[in-house]
Amino acid sequence: MLPYKADTTTTIIIITISIRQGPHGLRNSVVRAGGVGGGGGDAGEAGIGVTLLWSALLLPPSSSTRETQLRKELPIQRPGSRVILCHLYHQDQDRAGGGAGCGVNRGRQTYGEMTVDIDYDENSHKTVAEQELRRYNRIVEQHGDQLEEIIEALGPHPAPPWDPKLDPVMLKMTPFENLSLVKLVQSGNKMVNKVVLTFSALCLEASQLVEEAQSKLYPPLMLYGNGVAAEGEKTGESQMSLSRVLSTLHHAACYVQRVQKVIRNIMHQLTSLYRTDKKSSVTIDVSDVHFQVMYEHLGSLLGTLITMDEVVLSNSVLHEHWGAYRRLVRSAASDQHRFGQDKASLQPLEKLLADVEAAVMQGTMFMSVLRQVYDCEGLVVTRNGVLREEMMTVVLGWCGQLEQSSGEGWWCDNQPQVVGVTALAVFHQVVFNCQDKRLSRVLGNLFKKFPSITLVGSVVWLPERHIPSAAPTLSQLFDRKTQDALLAHRTTHLAQKTQTIGKEAQAVNLQVCGWAVNLDAAARKHSSQMNNQDLNQRASLLLQGLIIAHTVKYNMETVLNLHSVLSRPMGKACALSVCSLVESLKAIEHTYHRHSSLLADSLPHVIQYLTYQVLSIISSVKNRVSNSRLDAQRLDILMALNLVENMLSGSGTKERRLVTRVALSLANQARALRNEDISSLLVGLRRLDLACELQTRVKQATNCAILYHHTVILPTYLTNYMQTLQHVHRIHFMLAALQDCAVQLDGCCHLATPDQLVIEFKEEMYGYIKELVLDKVCKEVETELRLSTHSHLQLDSRNPFQTSIRDLSPLLALEPFCLLSSALISVKDYVEQYLESTFYALTVVAPHDWRTYEEMRNLAASKYNLFTVPSHLPSHTLDQGVDVLEIMRNIHVFVCHYLYNLNQQFFIEAASNNKHLNTVTIKHIANSIRTHGAGIINTTVNFTYQFLRRKFHVFSQFLYDEQIKSRLLKDRQLWREAKANQEHFPYESAEKFNRSIRKLGVTPEGLSYLDQFRGLISHIGNAMGFVRLVRSGGLHCSSNAARFIPDLQDVASLEQLCRDAHTSPQTLTAAENLDAVINNLTRNFHQDTDYFKLLVDVFAPALQDKKNSHLKNFYLIIPPMTINFVESSLAAKDNMNKKNKSRAAFTDDGFAMGVAYLLKVLDQNAAFDSLHWWSGVRRRFIKEREKVEQQRQLCSSGDDKLQQTLALTMSRLQQYQQEFELMYLSLSSARVFFRGDWASSSSSSSSGDSQKSDTQSIGSDCSGKEKPLNKSSESNA
Repeated sequence: MLPYKADTTTTIIIITISIRQGPHGLRNSVVRAGGVGGGGGDAGEAGIGVTLLWSALLLPPSSSTRETQLRKELPIQRPGSRVILCHLYHQDQDRAGGGAGCGVNRGRQTYGEMTVDIDYDENSHKTVAEQELRRYNRIVEQHGDQLEEIIEALGPHPAPPWDPKLDPVMLKMTPFENLSLVKLVQSGNKMVNKVVLTFSALCLEASQLVEEAQSKLYPPLMLYGNGVAAEGEKTGESQMSLSRVLSTLHHAACYVQRVQKVIRNIMHQLTSLYRTDKKSSVTIDVSDVHFQVMYEHLGSLLGTLITMDEVVLSNSVLHEHWGAYRRLVRSAASDQHRFGQDKASLQPLEKLLADVEAAVMQGTMFMSVLRQVYDCEGLVVTRNGVLREEMMTVVLGWCGQLEQSSGEGWWCDNQPQVVGVTALAVFHQVVFNCQDKRLSRVLGNLFKKFPSITLVGSVVWLPERHIPSAAPTLSQLFDRKTQDALLAHRTTHLAQKTQTIGKEAQAVNLQVCGWAVNLDAAARKHSSQMNNQDLNQRASLLLQGLIIAHTVKYNMETVLNLHSVLSRPMGKACALSVCSLVESLKAIEHTYHRHSSLLADSLPHVIQYLTYQVLSIISSVKNRVSNSRLDAQRLDILMALNLVENMLSGSGTKERRLVTRVALSLANQARALRNEDISSLLVGLRRLDLACELQTRVKQATNCAILYHHTVILPTYLTNYMQTLQHVHRIHFMLAALQDCAVQLDGCCHLATPDQLVIEFKEEMYGYIKELVLDKVCKEVETELRLSTHSHLQLDSRNPFQTSIRDLSPLLALEPFCLLSSALISVKDYVEQYLESTFYALTVVAPHDWRTYEEMRNLAASKYNLFTVPSHLPSHTLDQGVDVLEIMRNIHVFVCHYLYNLNQQFFIEAASNNKHLNTVTIKHIANSIRTHGAGIINTTVNFTYQFLRRKFHVFSQFLYDEQIKSRLLKDRQLWREAKANQEHFPYESAEKFNRSIRKLGVTPEGLSYLDQFRGLISHIGNAMGFVRLVRSGGLHCSSNAARFIPDLQDVASLEQLCRDAHTSPQTLTAAENLDAVINNLTRNFHQDTDYFKLLVDVFAPALQDKKNSHLKNFYLIIPPMTINFVESSLAAKDNMNKKNKSRAAFTDDGFAMGVAYLLKVLDQNAAFDSLHWWSGVRRRFIKEREKVEQQRQLCSSGDDKLQQTLALTMSRLQQYQQEFELMYLSLSSARVFFRGDWASSSSSSSSGDSQKSDTQSIGSDCSGKEKPLNKSSESNA
């Protein structure tokens, strides 16, 4: 270790690394570095603690293999121990030789059993140092480049921009000290050492007791009762809660006893110094010495007891539960059989409860210290006039100092000092049993200057009510009139604060912004380039933020607590101004946290600079004392000043600064220190204290845990936040303030689980944020998207120059904010999830509006950068269309409202009131089968059978009608007579039949009986087409399920393989289930059930029976029905191009399917083929077209009207011919489904020959003309 030298700027760094698990699973490395080593000890014993923490890609504890790999990857090569020893040996030799001589020196060094010859010259270490520095510079640059690449690869982190609790990088800059007070206090004078050591130890213990009460006693006592139900006494919850906090109450009782002993010791030590007997042997002359630091710590310790008394007395729930618990213990002692405890076993508990009640629950902890006996152990304290006057002098001086302070200077945290000086004054009056009217005036002025004194949380101390009960001698000084005057002063002060707090909040905001800008500007200059002026400026900037924070916190606590104490309602403007002050407080904390690296770099230099200023004053005083005549008193002063110099030469630890103040108090006698020296020293030491404890004091000054007791202002803040949307980023500061509440709630110990109160508080805060911010943002974004999407409709004016439009983009672009360090809330992600669920749900409800929601989705992405997941609906919702079960149950409705396409196998809705038409395809049927199972196929056939039974009844009645039957018999007779003269059924007869049926009457919709009969056949065909579609969907579903099986023909038994492998019974069961599934898939895939054959066989015997002989002429009505179908089809296709698309259609293959099915059921295929209807139709239209062509050639070219008429006639004939050909192809395709091995050979042969002749006839007729359309032509049509 190298001792610290005052004339060098070298900083000794001692690094220790410890790994701990972070809150997000990151490994945090804590590096403690001691800077500015002390002259009073080694660098390892004293220094400024700087904690540097990094967590970027830290590796776990490495093994030998990992360490070898790291040595290959990292550019840093660690030198061996022998190289380091050799280098240190060279440095020692250079120091010993002093650089004497020139040229090359040769030496010999022995390491163990090895002897090394070393050649070096006097400048060799400089050359090596320069090379190492250059190499180190390259390493740092490479490391920086690697870190930048890592940051770019990781991208933005979803965590909030700052969170002191969750932040993986943390800097601890509190100075640390490894030396005890006994080793520190070494002045060379035993008497001085004893006095300084005694008072320093007492002050240190007093400060430790104060910290113990603040961290371990205040939170559980103050939070007790929160989260406990009102009827807890009946349910036993109150007794359980008190039993959990009983250890804390016992701790408080022991704490009071310890405080009593410490205060008694302090008074005895002071009495030993300030003796009234002049002749007695006094250790040291302190007649002119004022140990104010001792009295300050004494007042702070007494103020702790006052705080605990107020916390206990203000908690009514604690007293209620205490009474219930005492009654329970008494009941247990009296009823031994019920509780299973005898009276002797409960005596220790009863004694403990009695001690706690006497020491803590009565709220007399401060009184117990006042009334304890101090005249003991041979010392008389109460009649020590010198000590009484000394203490009164200190109290009056302390009050004067607080009264003169503005609250905005270096003495900014005045509330604890007001409590301390008041407690000390009461202690003085009670212990010495005196009455000084000066205290009334001084304390009255002090209470008016500080009208609100917050002890902890929302506990406000009213000293004028506390003093008369604690000190009866002061009751006359603080009578009822004085109390009313102070109460009126508080009311007036609150009214003034309420009016001016808005302007104060704005001024504070500007002040904080200016301070942050100046700090950013100062951070640009490196600490190695700073001079004294720069150091002074940086020190002032670092401490200015702390002073601002103390002032802002006092104003915030004053307004909140005075409204609560005086029961005054708080207005909206006042609440928003308080929230603005809270944001400013957390902005200050954020600024310090953001400049953590600046603090780590500058704070050691600032502390050294402030120490230098104090040392310069001490040096001048020391010279002045040394130059004067030295007597015993001046020697003591000189020794005290030497001790101050020794303490300030080290790091600014708490112990060293405490010893410094005690030694300065001892040196401030015999006018050794002038007034200007005292003022400068007070300011310098105060600045040094603030700088050394900057991190801790900033945390205390910016702590907003008081908001837990005033959460009613949060809804007002969030409501205004959504209404204005100004400075949206400041919500991070408000949520950081709520995090302070969570830290305080961790001290709760009366509930079943330690984090129960935190969870309840978190749920409450999240409820506010969700209701007042997140949900409103979602509604506004959805409304804006809807209005923008439907801007083509007649809506209200949305002119931005007339109506203000809220811009939600800044709020949506806000970084995720952290709620109580356990939940990240991203407004953007929340809105995206809301839009996803909304679009999905509304698309399911109204599938026809899917395009609207897709437009809203795209608009959200382009306007707000909101990317939502597309609504991939499952197979049973939008993708399925109409459900098979619904079709099956309402098949009679389905066949009427849907049209069938034979070639592409789909149904399309005939008409709809919506914007789109529904379709049913193979994919939809397959999805339904996958949803409901393969059993719906057989059920569909059964429903179709029931439907066909009803339709065949209507079918039979129509053909049995006399009008129809007579015309069919007539056509049959004509065809028999004309059969010998012509090959095909006469077209004129079919056309005449169609016209004659219309003469029988039409429906209101203009449909004839033949139209209705054609519709009946189309419905039958649609039913058959639906059966075919279901069968195809089943095969499609089976093929999709079986595509993962490699070979359906050779499926290995997994069960047998598992048995051969001797697997467990559970594995065998799983193998059996898998084999069953595979067999089912294979069976469904190979199943070849022809449902058409079933539906033909079930109806053919009955319909071909002699009782239904009127059905034998059905084939004769097909020609007029084809003419009727062609006319209807052409009309429907013409309507496709019209604006009113009523009765528009482009396909209706259900008619062809129905005709083919009926021909097969009635066994009339051969009879229909014998008509040669299609060839006759073809020849007729060819002849008609030839006639028209001849007329066009014969007419004169000048007759334009005739030419147009002939062109229209030719176009109409072509359309009719094309439509008849499509009808022929559709019927031929449909008849294929009803041919097979099960068909009779005679029917097949006759039908095949007839159709072949018919086809050949058509082919021969269209040779040289236009060829008939194929199936693809129909598809394209």
